[in-house]
Amino acid sequence: MRYPRRFLPRSHCRFCSWPRRRTQPRKNVARILEAYRRLPVGVQAEHQLVIAGKEGWRVGELVAELRSLSGKGRVRWLDYVEDGDLRALYQGASAFVFPSLYEGFGLPILEAFASGIPVVTSRSTSLPEVAGEAALMVDPTDSNAIAAAMALLLDDSTLVDRLKQAGLARARTYTWAKCAGETASALRSLL
Repeated sequence: MRYPRRFLPRSHCRFCSWPRRRTQPRKNVARILEAYRRLPVGVQAEHQLVIAGKEGWRVGELVAELRSLSGKGRVRWLDYVEDGDLRALYQGASAFVFPSLYEGFGLPILEAFASGIPVVTSRSTSLPEVAGEAALMVDPTDSNAIAAAMALLLDDSTLVDRLKQAGLARARTYTWAKCAGETASALRSLL
C-alpha cells in the first residue's frame, strides 16, 4: 500500500524503525516496543514511535498490539511503505532504532546514516561491521539497554551531532559502484 506523503507522520520528534519489507521476529520490534514503554510518559508524549513493515510470519500478536497502540497516538504502525516514501520517514525522524537479532547486511542503518539521523543498532551479526563507530550499539535482547540508548539520544546533543556526522561519513563509504567493483573482483578471483 502506498502512503501519500500527507498521511506520513510529520512530527520531527520521534523514534522510528522499519524492518524494510516485513515485520518478522528477528527484526525485534517487540523489544523496541518494550524499550519505548520504559521511557518516561512525558518523553513518549513528545516523541512518537513510528514503525513500518508489512505483516510477516509469526507476528500476529505483535501486529494486534501495534494496531491497538496506533489508535492511542504514541505509537504509529504504517504497515508497508514504498521506497519512495521511506526517505520522508527518515528525514522526519529524530533517531532510527534497529536492534535486529539477525541481519545479512543492514541496509536500513545505511539509509538512516545517509539521511543524517543517529542510529541505535545491535552489537551482533553484521550490524557492527556496517555501522562502525557511527551508531550506538546495544544488546538486542536487552530492552533496558535499548531504552537507555533512546533516552541518551534525547539528552546528549553533542553525541547526536557526532553520530550524525559519523553516520554521513560512514554512508559515503558504501556505494553501489564500490559494491559492484568488489563483487566483480571477487568473481574474477574465482575464475
